Amino acid sequence: MPKLPPSLFKGITLLGAKKLPTPFGTVETPSIELPPLKLPKLESRHGKALAHALGVDLADVVSIVPWVGSTLADSLRRMHGEEIRKLLTSDEFDKYAKWDRTYPDVLALLRSRLP
Repeated sequence: MPKLPPSLFKGITLLGAKKLPTPFGTVETPSIELPPLKLPKLESRHGKALAHALGVDLADVVSIVPWVGSTLADSLRRMHGEEIRKLLTSDEFDKYAKWDRTYPDVLALLRSRLP
């Protein structure tokens, strides 16, 4: 198991450099490293849309409340869904709607941002 660095945003060495003896001399292999992780850059409107997508997902928790939960959850989903539609362009919203069929809203929004 590779030793993890204190921060995941620094490089991780999976396998260090090795010297291998061969009949033709020694061969040195390079180390195998993972590049440092980079946080994705989000525009402010995508950050707001992500917060609204989280609100849609959390509306499912509200639906557990007896009698009024489903009505309240539906209105929360509708309100956050309209805000997501306002914040995203039509192409972005089409991608989001495509992935929203199979994933929770937060994951669908993140997945729609991938190429």
